[in-house]
Amino acid sequence: MKFHKFLPFALAAMLTSASAETLQLTGNQRWLALASNKDKDVAIGIARHESGRSSVVKVVSSKSGYYGVIAGPYSAKTIQDLQRHDKDSMFADLPQDALMSRGDNYIATIWQAPKGNGIGLSAFALDKAAQLSSGPLQVTVSAQRLGNENAYTSVDGKDGRGTFHFDIGKDLPKDELARAEEFTGLNYNNAGVAQLVPGSEAPQVIVTSFSGGAHCCTTTYLLSRDQAQGGWSMTKSPTLDGEGYWFEDVDGDGALELMSSDNAFFYAFDSYAGSAAPIKISKLRGGKIEDVTDDPAMHARLVQDMAGLDYDAKIRPEYKKSNGFLAAWVASKIRLGQGDMAWATFMKSYDKQSTFGPQDCVTGQKIEDCPADNLKPIPIPKALAQFLRGNGYGPLPKAAEAELK
Repeated sequence: MKFHKFLPFALAAMLTSASAETLQLTGNQRWLALASNKDKDVAIGIARHESGRSSVVKVVSSKSGYYGVIAGPYSAKTIQDLQRHDKDSMFADLPQDALMSRGDNYIATIWQAPKGNGIGLSAFALDKAAQLSSGPLQVTVSAQRLGNENAYTSVDGKDGRGTFHFDIGKDLPKDELARAEEFTGLNYNNAGVAQLVPGSEAPQVIVTSFSGGAHCCTTTYLLSRDQAQGGWSMTKSPTLDGEGYWFEDVDGDGALELMSSDNAFFYAFDSYAGSAAPIKISKLRGGKIEDVTDDPAMHARLVQDMAGLDYDAKIRPEYKKSNGFLAAWVASKIRLGQGDMAWATFMKSYDKQSTFGPQDCVTGQKIEDCPADNLKPIPIPKALAQFLRGNGYGPLPKAAEAELK
């Protein structure tokens, strides 16, 4: 349920250069105006969701008091002109009220979609080390052979207080060691430095390892100097879907939070492609990755995430009947104190014919030990209530609690 990540060449050729201050366009140039809202965070949430639509997606203030979500600019006077060159269907599902605008009403850019995952990562492989630096911190991240078939990651660094060294994956059991071919390309292993701990004297070192395969999986290693003890330590993240974390300074404390989708939602009530997921926000604290999604300082970011889901349902009405989408939508509404309304909408809309979801064993055996003939789907409302409670989305709406009795 995401837009394309890359802009096709044919459409890229239509883009024209414009500085952040040049919002009033001339000639054939037009902004693609996707949405507007009086709530800045709702507009930013829509812009985040639309960030794959174009190489430039931004939120602008306007003379009307609304915040506009715009993309481009393009050399196209009308939506039809834009879609005529749209060989990759990037603009096939625009909102019905989308339009092309010269920007006469726009005042200033207040937010623009960041590129990449929020930090600069450098690839490394067996024949190419990544050289990282930030102030006095100098780090080399490389892949080293381990026998004829395997390899591991080596990290060597120094800062103003000394040196440090880590081997990642070298001491695993033989059947869990990374194979050497996993380090022969430049797509799977990356490293960078970023400030993840506010006030720390040195930034943190980030190493990511992608396993390959459909819908899978990235493990992130975070190396940090302990502010009290002085030595360096390493924290291993849970394995996450796709490219793993992206990074944002959500609370404005000068350090980046670790952002991810809640992977529990994938395959829970629909296929991977049919599943949506709320965001999770984590911080690196004391060498541990802590979930801070529900901290008050993160509230605006949750509003933005919810706005993206609501926007998705607006332009794709079929999502309102998708159990994989509704599960994430209800969870996100609960986090914002709107659970009662969301549950009532879910009960009217969910796909009652779907058998995709949690199951019970009629004999009382564990699911993994239960013969297929004895598996019985749990009714979707009860299954969702159990799922939300088990994954920390609460307090549940009273009607959802009633499903558990």
